[in-house]
Amino acid sequence: MQKRWGAVLAACAVLFMGVRSADAAEAIPKNIYEWVQSTARQGYYFNKEYIQYAADAHGYIDLTKILVPTLRVYDNIQIQDVVSKRRWRMLPLEGYGDLSGAAEYLLIDLRAGTVRVTAHEDLDSAWGTISREENAKEFTLASLSDKDVEKKFFNAIISYAAAHQEELIHRSKGILSDADRKILAEQQAKAAKEQKKTAKHP
Repeated sequence: MQKRWGAVLAACAVLFMGVRSADAAEAIPKNIYEWVQSTARQGYYFNKEYIQYAADAHGYIDLTKILVPTLRVYDNIQIQDVVSKRRWRMLPLEGYGDLSGAAEYLLIDLRAGTVRVTAHEDLDSAWGTISREENAKEFTLASLSDKDVEKKFFNAIISYAAAHQEELIHRSKGILSDADRKILAEQQAKAAKEQKKTAKHP
């Protein structure tokens, strides 16, 4: 999962050469990236072609943990803010004249109610990695306001995962336990029964 973001967008990189972030958002392939929201400073996307469940140490799919790469496209003010903070912290600035956004790899733990950023990558206009930081930060969902843009973003990903559970399971690198398989079968049977009842009595 934690591999160079440019590999995911390699086929599209030529579209972004020399394109600033305001235009780059329009070139992001919508069949791969799900747009969630845009603020005054950045647009928020996640990779719906990769989103999947994590697997435990025994190789079983863990339906309470979601792995998902995300993409943020910056405007000029956000770019200047990132560069200024790096300068203040005396961090390297090589490549930051072409900063356009960031990739963050998330581990969402539904049981614990946390979101861990397992890696953060600053990206240039060709979506190549300028710098990378491991285990960048962690959020506790309960501590975030419902109006918080980060929480809205995380909740949108969680809702998408719930609505596309079968897709995530097929994409996950693991096997489903018999117990989880039984629970899912019961949920599907219940949903089908409710749907049939609704169709019969609209």
